[in-house]
Amino acid sequence: MNNSGDGGPLLEVKGLKTYFHTEEGLVRAVDDVSFSLERGEVLGLVGESGCGKSVTSYSIMQLVPIPPGRFEGGQIFFKGENLLELKYL
Repeated sequence: MNNSGDGGPLLEVKGLKTYFHTEEGLVRAVDDVSFSLERGEVLGLVGESGCGKSVTSYSIMQLVPIPPGRFEGGQIFFKGENLLELKYL
């Protein structure tokens, strides 16, 4: 486990997969996205409409509505802690 004080990335996304299970079938909104950011760095997500930029951001902030959304794989580390394993009240 990294933390922000040991030189590891502040934010690290590894193989993130966020899918939506709809009546029309499975929608792979985010499929195997990975990146890392050090303290002080800035990342811009660019792409065509509907390519998963917003869902990537919502996934990191855990704002994806479940259901129909579901985290199907990957890890999101902030200061070395996997956000997808945290329990919230």
